[in-house]
Amino acid sequence: MNRVPLTDLRIGLVTLAAMAVYGCCGCSGEPASDDDSSQASSPATSSNVAPLTGSGLDGADRDRGLTTTTGSTGSIELSDFFAGGFFYAKDSILRAHAHPECVVYIESAEKPLSAAGTLWVSSDLVGTPGGPPAPLAVTPDGNNSYGGFPDLPLFNFPDRTKIQVALAGAPEFPAVHATLRSPLFPIINVTAPLVPASGVLAVSSTTPLTFTWDVPPTPRHAGIARHPQHVSAQLFVLSPEHWGHLFCSWPVEDGHGKFPAVLLREFRRQLGGTGALDANLDTYSGEFREIATATSSYVFFTTTDFGTTLPRSTSAMFE
Repeated sequence: MNRVPLTDLRIGLVTLAAMAVYGCCGCSGEPASDDDSSQASSPATSSNVAPLTGSGLDGADRDRGLTTTTGSTGSIELSDFFAGGFFYAKDSILRAHAHPECVVYIESAEKPLSAAGTLWVSSDLVGTPGGPPAPLAVTPDGNNSYGGFPDLPLFNFPDRTKIQVALAGAPEFPAVHATLRSPLFPIINVTAPLVPASGVLAVSSTTPLTFTWDVPPTPRHAGIARHPQHVSAQLFVLSPEHWGHLFCSWPVEDGHGKFPAVLLREFRRQLGGTGALDANLDTYSGEFREIATATSSYVFFTTTDFGTTLPRSTSAMFE
């Protein structure tokens, strides 16, 4: 059994340390167009609402708007000095119709990472004074991990720099590219949840986990309508049978969001096992986007190590 440790699977600075990447946006080496669009191979959408359909649940769950489908998944994080991603083939993808801001990926506990083609990342600072000298491309290593650190940062937080990312694709992994903005705001003050003195957050599967934060003043240059910014969170959970990732994202101007109980409950059920499960909660500020096709789901987020006052990675127990 080659189970990957919990700390090696969390997306973020202290996770999958070899999993960062910088490179050109475009598999041919040419930059993507300068608009802020996202594209995936057909059929595709470019929004936070993914039109995957199907059912792995019973009738009662379908009535509550829950669906489980099977497809390839990927999570790509883009920070000022780190970028990375992980990819899995044939994941379970769980959604709640009433909560399109969230998506859950579930893998077998012994499932290996997948190769999804070359991952390229660039930004408007590449080739400029103070920026990386050139875009780079990263291919998966022997464990299908993607990772690396640039010599100079991709953006200077918070500066709304355009960041271009592209995945070349592979069998079961449609090619995709997107342009996102780096964080527009200084550190965001998160007022809930509060981490207890023990440093371990208790997350219940039967009640929503609520997030609140102070809405930052909007910079005059921000262009929020065109370049939406978010507070996002990922709950990574490891059980003896499965591991899984719950991603949710909320507009920064809302000042609040939640992990909905309907998803937490079904997430816990599909993870299997009994009792409390080891987990980690990661929080981010910056643009978040999901791009989905009929057979895949990718989440992208731009962030920085200290984007919120909630610790960058918080230990948790999920039950």
